Amino acid sequence: MQSVSSARFITPPLTQRKRELLEYLLNQFAASVNFCIQRCLEHGITSRASLHHIAYEEWKSKFDLATHWFHSTGQVATQTLRSWRKLCRQGRADPKRPPVYDARTMRLELWGEDNASGICRFHGKAIQIRIRRGEHLWLPLVVTEHHERMYLKDWREGRLNVGEITVSAFRDRANVFVPFKQEVEPKKIQGVCGIDINERSVDLTILKSNEQPKHITLDVSKLPAIRHSSQLKRKSIQKKLDAPPQRPVQKQRLKAKYWRRERNRTNQIIHIISKKIAEIADQERVAVAFEGIKGIRGSMRSKRKSENGKALRKDMRRRLNQWPFRKLQFYAEYKVARQGLPTVEVSSYRKSKLCPMCGQYNRPNGHAYGCKACGFEASRHLVASWNIAKDGARHVPADCWQMQPMAERLVAAEKPSVEPERIPLQFVTGF
Repeated sequence: MQSVSSARFITPPLTQRKRELLEYLLNQFAASVNFCIQRCLEHGITSRASLHHIAYEEWKSKFDLATHWFHSTGQVATQTLRSWRKLCRQGRADPKRPPVYDARTMRLELWGEDNASGICRFHGKAIQIRIRRGEHLWLPLVVTEHHERMYLKDWREGRLNVGEITVSAFRDRANVFVPFKQEVEPKKIQGVCGIDINERSVDLTILKSNEQPKHITLDVSKLPAIRHSSQLKRKSIQKKLDAPPQRPVQKQRLKAKYWRRERNRTNQIIHIISKKIAEIADQERVAVAFEGIKGIRGSMRSKRKSENGKALRKDMRRRLNQWPFRKLQFYAEYKVARQGLPTVEVSSYRKSKLCPMCGQYNRPNGHAYGCKACGFEASRHLVASWNIAKDGARHVPADCWQMQPMAERLVAAEKPSVEPERIPLQFVTGF
C-alpha cells in the first residue's frame, strides 16, 4: 500500500539569468504540450507510446531541448486529452474546441538511477533540471524545520521516494512541489467509520461487528466564522478605498493580505480536523467511508426552489460554496492512508433520509430525524454518517478485514444510544 504526500518548497529570490531561463522553460513546456496535443488529435492517438512513434522526430527538429523533455510533455498531453474526451462524453465540454495548455507550470519526470529518461533530479536542498546536453538549471530550495522533520530525514534514510516534480514561477522566486511516496504496511480493519461533513460539524459513526455504533461529533464552527469575518473585512476595505479619492493599489494589496490570512487559517483548521479523523481511525482500526460530493457546488448554486418549495438564500449559498469539502476529504484520505487503513467513497443519495434501523424512507424536519415505522429518532447528521458507514462496509475489499463480517451484522440489533460524543478541537488562528 502506497501513501503519497506532497511538500511545497520555495526558492530564494532568483538571479535575472535564472528567472529568464525558467520563463523560457515554462514557455517551451507549454508549446511542447500543445504540439503533442495537435499531433494526437490529427492521428487519433491516445497513448504516449503511439505519440512517440508518430511525432518524436518532428519534435526534435522543432524544440531545442534535451529529448527527455518529450516524455514529460507527451505524458501531460495524453492525460489532458483523456480528461477532455471524458468531459465531452459527459456533455461538459465542446468536442469542437480541443484543449489548450496555458498553465504556467511544468511537471517533470524524475531523473535518477531507475529512470534515465527523466529531466529533474531532487538533491534535498536543490533540484537540478536538465535543459540540454551538459546544460542544467539548478534551483536552490528554502528548507524549513517542517520539511526536515516530515520529509527529508526519512528521504535520506530511504523510507521515502520522490515522484514527478512540479515547478511554477512565483514573482522573483519559484514554487517547487515534490511528492513523497511511502510504502505502508496495510492493517487489518475491525469496522467502518462513516463521515458526514457539514457546515459546522463533522459527524462520525463507527460500526463494528456485534458492537453498538459509536457516534462522534467534531465541532468545526470556527471555520465558517473565519470565512464570515474575512468577508466582512474585505467588504469594509472595498467600501472605504472605493470612496474618493480611490486607491486601487492599496485596496488590492490589503485584499490580498487578508485573503492569504484566511487561506492559511483555513488550511490549519482543515489539517487539525483531518489529523483527528486519522487518529480516530487508527485507534479504532476502521476503514473510512466518505460520501460522494461530486456536483455539490452546482446543486448549491441553483436559485430554483427545492422540493419543499424553498430556495437557498444568497448568504447561505455563499457560505456553503466557500466550505472546502474536497480539500478536507483529500487531507483526511492521505493521512488515513499513511496509517495503513483503506478509504472508500460512496454515493450520497438519500443518506440522511433512510432509517439506519429499518431502512424506511423519511424526510427529516430540519436537523431532527424521526422514523414513522420504528420510532427511531436522531440528528439527520448522525443518520447520514451511519448510512455512509453501512454503505462503505460493502465497498471495502474483503482482504482488508481482520474478520470478514456480514453487512447486516454491522448494526447491532438493540436500539443504540443516539447521543454523540462531542470532541472539542483546539484551533490557534488569531481570532
